[in-house]
Amino acid sequence: MDFRSRLREAIEFSGLLDKEVAERAGITKRAIDSYVGSRSCMPSADVAVRLANVLGVTVEFLVTGETASKNNSQDSQPQIETLIKYFYSLPHEEQQAFMILLKKCSTCNAVH
Repeated sequence: MDFRSRLREAIEFSGLLDKEVAERAGITKRAIDSYVGSRSCMPSADVAVRLANVLGVTVEFLVTGETASKNNSQDSQPQIETLIKYFYSLPHEEQQAFMILLKKCSTCNAVH
């Protein structure tokens, strides 16, 4: 899996539209399209940092697929990278069921 695929997955997992991610990261939607499109290009380091912050992942995850710090056991909050990897290891039908459940929960303000 490459940067483009991980960025696309992180955007989908976030539940945000490409346009929303672009706005929050201070870039254009056209820039997002260039990063996730078939002719993908790599963003500059500062843009990659802003995208990672918006999506709740690390730049290291977007670039390599690895989590930043494996020794950070004090962090009780689950890592979004781990959740994304688990989600994409599920069969497609289970991914769809999970997304339906997530959307129902978010409309009830149960997911933030």
